[in-house]
Amino acid sequence: MTEENENKPFYKKNSFWIIILSIFIIVSATTYISNYSVYKGKANQATASQSKDAAKSEKKEIKESTSLVDRYNSIKAGKKGFSKKMVIDLLGNPASSQQIDTNGKVENLIWNGIDGKNNISIQITFEKNKATAKSIQGLNIDRKKLLTLADFNELKNGDSYNQVLNILGDPDDYSDTNGIKTLTYESDLDEADSSEDALIKVEVSNNKIIDLEQQNLK
Repeated sequence: MTEENENKPFYKKNSFWIIILSIFIIVSATTYISNYSVYKGKANQATASQSKDAAKSEKKEIKESTSLVDRYNSIKAGKKGFSKKMVIDLLGNPASSQQIDTNGKVENLIWNGIDGKNNISIQITFEKNKATAKSIQGLNIDRKKLLTLADFNELKNGDSYNQVLNILGDPDDYSDTNGIKTLTYESDLDEADSSEDALIKVEVSNNKIIDLEQQNLK
């Protein structure tokens, strides 16, 4: 049997086909791994590219907004806070900055005279280059009517943020810290009587009123 097997042509020997089969398996496995790596790499690149495109699109939409209040409102603060560069792209270079801690990880940037209006001031706090709190003062909204106690009484805890704007309009000052917006309305009552310091303060969290306060409203 051994001699007969040795006299067989090489392509009829079992060892020949075992070698061929082994080579086929190795080549197939190598090709699969290579193709999978290339595919995975391209998929990762596509995902990263989509994320960059989405960020660019959002940034473009914000830049196209000409309203100062819209630009201010577009700035996210908190867990998904904007970076310092994104904020400066929107508002320009700040007038001044303050280091809040000795390690330099918390910084407060201040913009004065935004859009040529010298009474407007914006302050944004950054922690580790991420916006965590923001405020805007001095908008001096020219309302068509005086804010009254009746306006204040139309609001209650649990009402939506949009309800506040519908009843009172845009605030003169407002801030956003740890997800809580504080809206301040300075009534034009002081124009009729300078001795009156009339105002409304509204705190909003998750787009719902959580606290209301008024002073000297009539």
